[in-house]
Amino acid sequence: MILRLAQGDWFTSRTSSCGLFSVAYPRANPAQKTELRNSYRALCRDDTPMVRRAAASKLGEVAKVWEKDYLKSELLQIFEDLSRDDQDSVRLLSVDPGIQMVTLLRDEPELTTVKQALKDLIEDKSWRVRYMAAEKIVQIQEAYANKISTEEIVTLYTNLLKDAEGEVRDVASMKLQGFCSGLPTENRAKVIIEQILPVVKPLASDANQHVKVSLASVVMGLAPLLGEKETVEHLLPIFLSMLRDDTPEVRLNIISSLDKVSKVIGQNELTNSLLPAIIELAEDGKWRVRLAIVEYMPLLAEQLNQQFFEDKLLKLCMTWLTDHVFAIREAATNILKQLSDKFGAEWTVQHIIPKVTELSKDANYLHRMTCLFSQKILFQMLNLMLQKLSKKLEKH
Repeated sequence: MILRLAQGDWFTSRTSSCGLFSVAYPRANPAQKTELRNSYRALCRDDTPMVRRAAASKLGEVAKVWEKDYLKSELLQIFEDLSRDDQDSVRLLSVDPGIQMVTLLRDEPELTTVKQALKDLIEDKSWRVRYMAAEKIVQIQEAYANKISTEEIVTLYTNLLKDAEGEVRDVASMKLQGFCSGLPTENRAKVIIEQILPVVKPLASDANQHVKVSLASVVMGLAPLLGEKETVEHLLPIFLSMLRDDTPEVRLNIISSLDKVSKVIGQNELTNSLLPAIIELAEDGKWRVRLAIVEYMPLLAEQLNQQFFEDKLLKLCMTWLTDHVFAIREAATNILKQLSDKFGAEWTVQHIIPKVTELSKDANYLHRMTCLFSQKILFQMLNLMLQKLSKKLEKH
């Protein structure tokens, strides 16, 4: 059936056969295997681009089941041909099989040939092929392992970050944290600071907003890799500039991952550098940005001492209870429990309950509803605290 489909007059039958070779090959006898190899080789050189695309997409699966001798003598040449195909839609589909070939031939002399072909794909003239390479750059890095120098793989990656096409820079930026995490630990911080961050910094103000949004979602993840001193010196300026970006999604992504930085830089730097920007964003015109700040508040409370929180942020938390957007009011209500858990029942009775009670007399019925929602949560929380206290008293 596979051979009949592979020799069909219509390209649709030939494309359909491509996915069956890897399933049938391990179960075939030697004579049938020869037929299957010949047939698959013909499909990879078919005149119709759609057939070559289908064959290229299944090349990695076929490589796993072919014997290593045939892999080196036949399939390697097929991969090289597909990686140099005149159709970029075929070349981009050869990136994934290239990764598989590197993994299978890692300890073989033929690895040099595969490495060069894969490098050519990363630097391909078509942005669509470079896009696919950027999408798979972390897998490429893992496949190479110690068979490629740090300098070489970093150069390939930074070239993708500097690509002329915004779509390529976008997907390459998305892979920043994963790529940096995969660098050798002994000199990782030095490589990030000296080779990667100089390329990343211009992306923080890139003309393409999608690049900035992608970068904002991952750049905070570099803080644990660099440590406190290097984060404050090299990353904090990038964070602060992106916190003030004109694009709401950029600010939102930075805020959503602030916990990665707060655990690294310590309370002093948090209060002196990041807190003013956070307070400014708490009144942002975009409600999703305000919502992200509300949800971040309990984490911020853990980083700050009680007195500082009361002076700088408590009033802000109470203001959110009367925000004109219901999602903000609901989120503000929910964080009351977490703040009460953090600072205790006495603090809650003294600072939270009086302000919530004031809402019961508000002229706006929505605010009175918020009062009810808040009281329900506070009752549940105080009841749990009383139960814990009573158990402690019973033990004594």
